[in-house]
Amino acid sequence: MNERRDNGMLGTLRATLSPDIGLDLGTANTVVYERGAGVIVSEPSIVAFDARSGEVVAVGTAAKEMEGRVPGRIRVVRPLRNGTISDFKAAHVLVGTLVDRALAARPRVAPRLIASVPGCATDIECKAVEQAVRAAGARSTTYVPQAVAAAVGAGLDITRVGAQMVVDIGGGTTEIGILAQAGVIRLSSLQTGGNHLDEAIRRRLRSHLRFSVGPLTAERLKFELGYAGRAPGRADAIANGMDLDAAAPRTRGVPERLIGEAMADGIDRIVRGVVALLETAPPDVGADLLESGITLTGGGALIPGLASEIGFRTNVPTIVAPDPLTCVARGAGEILGSPTLLERLRPHADRLTRWYQSLRTGMRESYSP
Repeated sequence: MNERRDNGMLGTLRATLSPDIGLDLGTANTVVYERGAGVIVSEPSIVAFDARSGEVVAVGTAAKEMEGRVPGRIRVVRPLRNGTISDFKAAHVLVGTLVDRALAARPRVAPRLIASVPGCATDIECKAVEQAVRAAGARSTTYVPQAVAAAVGAGLDITRVGAQMVVDIGGGTTEIGILAQAGVIRLSSLQTGGNHLDEAIRRRLRSHLRFSVGPLTAERLKFELGYAGRAPGRADAIANGMDLDAAAPRTRGVPERLIGEAMADGIDRIVRGVVALLETAPPDVGADLLESGITLTGGGALIPGLASEIGFRTNVPTIVAPDPLTCVARGAGEILGSPTLLERLRPHADRLTRWYQSLRTGMRESYSP
């Protein structure tokens, strides 16, 4: 009897000390959220290695600052491309390091962890995500679709009967989901995101201005001058780069119009993806969305005019979620810390978790929302 009581007390203590962690392993940024404490880590998904020894030099923000300005012996790696893992070792280091940083001030008790999953991942890519999360030392791991986590993090009540739509625009992918009654009605994943817009800006500057800039400068120009629809009319931004004709470093002004033109194709793909998913929805779902609207999350939601452009082309009211950059991680943590909501999502999450486990054993089973 005493032994059972001691085991019960130990379980209660472990549950109290073991935090509930929501993880958004994104192409551009990795965000770690703890229910009750909020976002505790948010850093770029970048790792720097010593190419000779293989030792880790930097992770996160420090590694991003090295990008494009390090000697040949330092290899700067982005472990994720288009929302999925392309470098297994770097991904393991990234997740393990950032979870360790998040829990640095806590007793070393393995956390319960919930991770979001992009809809476009292949079997091999999904297995890499699962291995990276396990390497972080989680006591238990649950998986939810990224669109579901984004919706919860945006404050949507996904248990309601009426349908709601979320568009999560990340660095590598755009996840579009229509949700109702804690389930997925429609789900689409586009391999277009903020990183593609950055690269489009770099190409445009090279071809039209004969001016070459690095990825960090392109990202800054996107946020300073980027837009969808009508140009806001902002002054030129000053950028440092290489004059390709003079083969020398230069500082020059970059016009807003040029950045908007560079981003137009990528933004159009995102909007067309939203329209295409809406066209497949049942009529009653469409009627619900006229009332509940579309909610934008992710870094791309911050592009000026994007919500208005989507609303205009879909005829559905569109808004930007509060703090859109952290919605996925925040939503994942809230799901794990809410027994009622987790129970409602359990059948969906269990199917996804079993599917991930089957990849490890080679017993592949089909999965669909």
